[in-house]
Amino acid sequence: MVMPEEVAARLLADAVYYRTTLRIVARDFFSMNPQLDYLKPVVRVLTLNVARNYLLLDRILESLGYGPPSHSYRWMLARVLVYEAVLGKLKRSRVEKLAPKAGVKAEDIIALKQRGAKPKDFVRGLGGLDRLSILYSFPRWILEELAEAEHENLPKLLEALNQDPTRWIRVAPWVDRRALEKKLKGEGVIIKWDGDLNDVAMVVEGDDRLTQTRAYEEGLYTVQDKASVLVSHVAKPQGLVVGDVTCGAAVKASHMAWLGARYVLGGDVKARRLEEAKQLIRRLKVDHLIDLFVGDARQPPLRKLQVYLVDPPCTDIGRLQYEPEVKMWLTRGDLKVYQRIQKRILKSILESAPRGSTIVYSVCTLTASETIKVVKSVVREVGEAEIVRAEPMLGVKVKKLPEAQWMLPHIHKTQGFFIAKIVKL
Repeated sequence: MVMPEEVAARLLADAVYYRTTLRIVARDFFSMNPQLDYLKPVVRVLTLNVARNYLLLDRILESLGYGPPSHSYRWMLARVLVYEAVLGKLKRSRVEKLAPKAGVKAEDIIALKQRGAKPKDFVRGLGGLDRLSILYSFPRWILEELAEAEHENLPKLLEALNQDPTRWIRVAPWVDRRALEKKLKGEGVIIKWDGDLNDVAMVVEGDDRLTQTRAYEEGLYTVQDKASVLVSHVAKPQGLVVGDVTCGAAVKASHMAWLGARYVLGGDVKARRLEEAKQLIRRLKVDHLIDLFVGDARQPPLRKLQVYLVDPPCTDIGRLQYEPEVKMWLTRGDLKVYQRIQKRILKSILESAPRGSTIVYSVCTLTASETIKVVKSVVREVGEAEIVRAEPMLGVKVKKLPEAQWMLPHIHKTQGFFIAKIVKL
């Protein structure tokens, strides 16, 4: 009989090996093993929580004399067993069967449970970033980046990034809010309207049904984080010609159409993403306002636009609530690659943009290197541009770039996001 711990260990090992998400490897695994579908809920809990606590679990295993840590299936299984002993629910019979496969002694794992071991027991003697790195299982280089960005209350931020996210929806401007609220409640989805943005609602209950309701099929709303929604409000596209040069699935492009943009041009380097975009803009009934093209944002379209949205690839550290496994394989080298891409895209757009146009730069990450440093260095290098206040200013002011803002999960219940606004002079 296949046990959920074994499946969880396999999915974790595959996610790191292929540098992809748990969602993708789980989808592939269960499509090939449909007889194991009943394990999905337990496996999901195990994989997410092991990924969120992997450095702490390594520390515990090393304190027991095991190691060195790796991302092999064997070590992943050991992590799963330690997680169940210290943070989850441990079944003695399973430990006795699985411990040999994990290369550990069952009695060592069981002893952790019996003595009531707590995470703080294993960080004694550590201080500063070293303590935070183990306690919240973030590689030290990520913490150094977050510290350089001067985020307020770093422990609370890390704690929030290790929790399940709050879900949000963006609602069409013509929708009767009361009628939609009632309609969704009838299908098991309860929402609470946001007090800052009039087209956003927080999902209180039923987030697993969001894409299955009649209102969703009718294009009355789409699933989008509040921080991501804020980006288009900062762009202020009403009556203007807009370009989303890294549009992906056109989530923000479709929002700018809803906000009254006269015309939206959406581009992405991956044709597959634009297939998703086509489906979205049709469902949201804005396909007559948006044209899509396959292209590299480092070589901007010839047409001169009035508003440019630059939302380039990034480390996704602001989305770790959704994909905690990313921090298991992400490296400082990846950060440097992303930073180079971000600078090239923003520079090419800023150089080609006509005078008087607006460029909004946003990324769902919280590092200093991909945010403050990118915007400052590109504006300084290109010249003839001014960083202006990114209004509406709903987030926390960026200390080293006060015109920009952070949206933070521990403060705003959103993804971690950076938003800056530039005007071409």
